Amino acid sequence: MTPALLLSLVLAQSDAPSLHYTAFIEEEAGPRTLESYDFTKWEPAEGKVNLFVGVDEANLRQTPAADAAVVTTLPLGAAVRVVARGKDRLKVGEYVNHWYSVEYVDTKGTPDAKDDQTFKGWLFGNTLTPFRFEADFDGDGEKEVATVVMSNDFKIRVRIMEPKAKPTRRVTSVDVMPAGQSYLNVDGGPVVARLIPAKTAGVTLLQLDSKPDACSDFKSTYVSYEVPENKKGVLGKAKNALDVAGLSDPPNVSSYEVTFQPGPKELTVVHSRTEEDEAGKVQKSKERQRYGFRDGVYAELKAEPPATAETQP
Repeated sequence: MTPALLLSLVLAQSDAPSLHYTAFIEEEAGPRTLESYDFTKWEPAEGKVNLFVGVDEANLRQTPAADAAVVTTLPLGAAVRVVARGKDRLKVGEYVNHWYSVEYVDTKGTPDAKDDQTFKGWLFGNTLTPFRFEADFDGDGEKEVATVVMSNDFKIRVRIMEPKAKPTRRVTSVDVMPAGQSYLNVDGGPVVARLIPAKTAGVTLLQLDSKPDACSDFKSTYVSYEVPENKKGVLGKAKNALDVAGLSDPPNVSSYEVTFQPGPKELTVVHSRTEEDEAGKVQKSKERQRYGFRDGVYAELKAEPPATAETQP
């Protein structure tokens, strides 16, 4: 592998897991009803884990009701199997979703299956996610757990947990705006998440790609996690390290490529643009920007030479 690994934009594909939560903007479409929400629906899985708990200390309920008795409490990242989806979409708190019957196996951290304990109950759909990552985000030699969900105010929410920290102070979160909201007249949007390992970027990152259907906007956001002085068992802070945005609205097109330099913890973003002026002439340009990683974010290092332009009839 070369020191600089070129990463082209990776967007949602038909075989890749994704997550979305949207609703029409209230001022434009009138008061929201249950049917005005659109969200990811999960299907039952036969004999296998297919989702994860995206919030910490989620209450597994005996029945599909917010005030039902609690079977057990599940930690961030707990693996569950969907058994069934409740028929009706409902509003619980500030979320609209379905209740799901799920199965959770508590292994108690032991390899002996005889010690496993199986729990069955109900979770509301907003607590579930296909995105769970376990990695050493802060470089202290111990792995953290990260999940990606949609917040009740239609943002992409990344949570990162220090498993050895105290339960009340073991999770940090950061919110990211999805792309395409103004174009589609909605709040919210989709997200596809993947892990960028430290050997690629010099620091472990989460890459969040947002590209709504039938929309010109798209973007990638990189999320970092750092602990002061890399102290083990101490909760750090998740941060939005960098946003990169593009547009596909021919003849106006803007795309980007990101190249990581892991040694110095730097990256380069190359923006390619095609624009049509009022006279119908098409101009093409490229702009290169360099960023250095410091205190959990990427800051531009220096201005690059002026972009070159090419004019076509």
